[in-house]
Amino acid sequence: MLKKAVLFVIIIVIAYTVVSITTGSPIKRVQFRSNVTDYLHKMYTMNWKIDSVDYDFKNDKFIANVSSGLGISFLVEEDYYGQMMDNYACSIWMDEVKTAVTKTVKEVTGSDAEVIVDIYSLGSHTIIYRNEIPSYSTVSRAFSSNATILIKGNFSATHYLQEMLEIKQWIVEKKYDASLTFKSEKGKIYFAIPAEDLKKIRSVDDFKPYWLQIN
Repeated sequence: MLKKAVLFVIIIVIAYTVVSITTGSPIKRVQFRSNVTDYLHKMYTMNWKIDSVDYDFKNDKFIANVSSGLGISFLVEEDYYGQMMDNYACSIWMDEVKTAVTKTVKEVTGSDAEVIVDIYSLGSHTIIYRNEIPSYSTVSRAFSSNATILIKGNFSATHYLQEMLEIKQWIVEKKYDASLTFKSEKGKIYFAIPAEDLKKIRSVDDFKPYWLQIN
């Protein structure tokens, strides 16, 4: 009987170890979720819900996926010092830019496009906006190095450069500074422009240095 009890304990320990290695410690997961809950209550007055808690195996840490009452999804995680941080402001900006760019691309090309916006920044410099988040245009200069806009659309076979120029100019006028990539749905058009070079493009010929060959 004692041997069976010892064997059972060993099996439990092994199982717990395997789970901890692959999906993170269950005990730490529960504690992390509790910490996230406390953090969100402290930081935000909006309605929110923790949708899931994922484990980042590479960096050995947990990340909470949270949704706000407005339907904005954002992340909460710990920094290297164990302090909570989130990307709620960046998620608001990504939604703003994606909505506006998608509308403009359709107006220019006459068809729907897939627009993917990524503004990655976790830390206190984004949390300062939690009470009143401004338009991305007012803060884009500070975040443009961590921002990308990918436009995959049905561009004209003959006038795609002119369409891209019109969209690019609109993005510059809106001050939506970010690295900008154009792709066609058929994969024949591929241009990648760093954020700092957007204002350098003033004619269709200026796109040439940013054309990428697709094999």
